[in-house]
Amino acid sequence: MLNVKDFGAQGDGVSKDTAPLRAALQNGGTIFFPAGTYLTGSLKIQSKTTLYFAAGARLLASPDEADYFAADYDEDSRHDRHPSPYFFPEEGTAQYGLLYANRSEEIRIFGGTLVADDRSYCREEPIASVITDENSIFAPEYFRQPSSWRRPIRPRPKMMLFKNCRDVKIEGLRVEKAPCFSGWFLHCESMLFDRLTVRNDYDQPCADGLHFSSCKDVLVKNGDFYCGDDCIAVDCAYGKPCENITVEHCVLETSIHAVRVYSGLDLDVIYGRDTGAYVKNIRIENCRIREGCAALLINACDGDISDVTFQNNVMEQTFPGTALCFTANEGVISNIKVENFRFRGNGAGYFYAEKNGRIDGVTVKNCIFEIEPKPKAWGDGYDAMITHAYSLPYRFVLKNADNVTFDNADIHIGDFDLSEYTPSDLAALKDAIGPERFNAILAPVKEPILFDHCKNFRKI
Repeated sequence: MLNVKDFGAQGDGVSKDTAPLRAALQNGGTIFFPAGTYLTGSLKIQSKTTLYFAAGARLLASPDEADYFAADYDEDSRHDRHPSPYFFPEEGTAQYGLLYANRSEEIRIFGGTLVADDRSYCREEPIASVITDENSIFAPEYFRQPSSWRRPIRPRPKMMLFKNCRDVKIEGLRVEKAPCFSGWFLHCESMLFDRLTVRNDYDQPCADGLHFSSCKDVLVKNGDFYCGDDCIAVDCAYGKPCENITVEHCVLETSIHAVRVYSGLDLDVIYGRDTGAYVKNIRIENCRIREGCAALLINACDGDISDVTFQNNVMEQTFPGTALCFTANEGVISNIKVENFRFRGNGAGYFYAEKNGRIDGVTVKNCIFEIEPKPKAWGDGYDAMITHAYSLPYRFVLKNADNVTFDNADIHIGDFDLSEYTPSDLAALKDAIGPERFNAILAPVKEPILFDHCKNFRKI
């Protein structure tokens, strides 16, 4: 076992330890971090490496951009061949990781904390107090906004950035105040995450939990996530299939989606389906979702998505979002099972297909949806493709969704909750959007399920 102190690391949180830590890691093996705070830039993890952190050992991400090196260019990755759609122009196209690995095997991380100063990568910019722009990224609050938001102004490191790796086990790790993704894993396989804790900021853009792009055979269990973006994101946007991802016995809390499964990031970022990329066999089980604008979002912008099981989960939601959002505009969504799900929040579900996309085969079984409507941007009248679940209708809305079955699904829609709004708030909103739209937003919900152009819809 190699002790990083023997390589000159200080661990005082002030001295830069980048050089001694890189020296300790350069040949792999078991690396021990005694208690302390190690200020560092990028650290590359080789094959057959174990990072063992004593209680109280932390890696503090250096604020100096010169302490980071760009990830290796990967010709197979869509993210390297095209300007990345994930981040802001000020960040450039290169990717950076605090812990970085490429084509490494047998990686182990036990304990430890990865922490950064997330605010230092952004500047505060003012926003309007009443938001009516339907594309606003601040839609979780929509009509009652903070006075500012954080715009990234320079490259933000991912706390973990692993590419083309296999046989990875991470246990007992904690991530705090990530500037961007807590962990981004591209084309990796055979990964285990046990007892991972994430404590990011709601207001930090792209402060995801774990993000898996074209990965295979992944298990995430016993985690506790608090994120400024998706807690768990699964996609095939690297350009290769993504399959066999399981998340179980986790607590999820976020300002956006608890779990997002997709192909192609957004409607204007479609790479084409000629690579054969798809997402298949995703399981989300026995999880508690404390907050978010959706429990599960599935979006097929590009490749097909199939065999997703979401069972034995519960969610409490205060945001004006929805429980379930399944949309397809180029790919096909099929064989989706939502079972034994108890939800209390602001919207039930939105299943919508258009263009070349198709939804074919969704079962909602033994579920309870208790809906307490709060004012939303479109009320129950939204009718378009969407890739985020911020302000979708109160009830279930299905369009071009075939072979959908509701089996013992109890949907109760109560009275409007206006407790967060003063009369002056409502008057300002009515003045901003006009009386007609205002009245539509607060119109009573007549039916719990609205469906249009749906073949073989059944309610048992």
